[in-house]
Amino acid sequence: MQQPKLRRTVGIVILVVFALFAASLVAMGQSTAKNLSSNFTLVNLSTSANNVSINYYKPDGTAWRASETAVLATQGSQVIKRQYEDASLTPGNGSVVVGGSGAMGGVVQILARGQTPTSGAYSGASQGAQTFNVPLVAKNGSSASGTANSQIVVQNTGSTTTFTIDLIDSSGTVVRTTPAQSLNSGAAATYDLNTDSALGNGFYSAVVKAASGGQVAVVVNLFFGANTLQTYSGFAAGAVKWLAPLVTARLGNGLSSPIAVQNLSGGVMAAGEIKLSCIGAGSFPAITLSNTTAVNNTASYFFNPLTDTANWPAGWYGSCTVDTSGKNSVAFVQMRFVGTDNAAAYEAIRADGTKTKSIIPLYAKMLANGFATVTTIQNLSTTQPANVNISYIAGEGQPASCTVTVAKSIPAGGSINQNLRIPSGTDSVAEVPATCVGAIVVTSTNATPIDAVVQLSNILPQAGDTFMAHDGFPAD
Repeated sequence: MQQPKLRRTVGIVILVVFALFAASLVAMGQSTAKNLSSNFTLVNLSTSANNVSINYYKPDGTAWRASETAVLATQGSQVIKRQYEDASLTPGNGSVVVGGSGAMGGVVQILARGQTPTSGAYSGASQGAQTFNVPLVAKNGSSASGTANSQIVVQNTGSTTTFTIDLIDSSGTVVRTTPAQSLNSGAAATYDLNTDSALGNGFYSAVVKAASGGQVAVVVNLFFGANTLQTYSGFAAGAVKWLAPLVTARLGNGLSSPIAVQNLSGGVMAAGEIKLSCIGAGSFPAITLSNTTAVNNTASYFFNPLTDTANWPAGWYGSCTVDTSGKNSVAFVQMRFVGTDNAAAYEAIRADGTKTKSIIPLYAKMLANGFATVTTIQNLSTTQPANVNISYIAGEGQPASCTVTVAKSIPAGGSINQNLRIPSGTDSVAEVPATCVGAIVVTSTNATPIDAVVQLSNILPQAGDTFMAHDGFPAD
């Protein structure tokens, strides 16, 4: 049933990083020397036609180019905007605000084009908040995937405001508060940890704070070595239970998935209060772990299947639940192909979600350029299965054969994969022809709440980082 609230104007904010040809984003900071470009995909979450306006901003808040319009005709309709093909944009970096007559979602891909690949993806924010929480950033951090450095990108979603960033060490101590920075409406600013001489080397959590009455949104770029990028969105609010639909431990291809949990309780989380419960796929065992040390407020704790060989069998994969014993927290998942440059990240899913649809802005099956996606659909109920119709909707210019609906059942508390990287076999979707592109609308037919995460990848062997991930969009 159409919800009245979708008739009002609903917007999303998208932090877009953009560069062309010889234009370099080194001026943004030294966490990467790459020239980065972007594209974004919008998808209609509303059940009626959605009239969309797209506004581009330079870092000073002035217009980057003339605004654009688009019409998303039906739920699941998509439009793709490629900044690297847009001659109206001068080389540089900026941000985007998208408004519409109904609800919509958007996903951004950040790419190093014409170089050894680097790539990341994140979901655009539907609204801002005064405070955003960031579980993991780094300045010259040492890791198995190379030296780690981070950028925190802050976009103003309200009227002109200032913001500061607290950097917090593993003990929960604020070791650095950045000077207040002014930010005009719609504009975005980048704080690069690598260029902050007042900050020591290491790994941190962070809290971004706008001035009283201010509203911002936050995205984090986490770089490793010369080519690897993990991009994820900051968190405006905490929850007491989070779901990680896809977690892996030392797969044969090198993939492992550390989980970061940030304490937002306002107090200490004692040892044992952060509980991780995992369901193994197939014959893999269930895994139950908890924090072995106390975690102070705004600090983070990590469960790492790469280094914890005692508790995680090699080759294990499945889904996990983070339960912080009634205290607020946030969590995200890193996906790291150790031994290669490929990596991605996604935000954990709130376990208290109630939506019975999840919409994916972009799917692709085995394109000629190697691009292909995997969607993991999570059943939020722990007591009943979710019976779902997975509707693949052909994108603009695609043949009608790319519109397909597949029925599946997801066990209580479990998840399933829809793997468009392969033509056949476990989790494959033979009903969708190769080379198809479009969006996905997943509908629970028995009123069980669901959500999803997406992997974007390239199936052709090549150097660099071609792996990305982001969350889906819950919808009515």
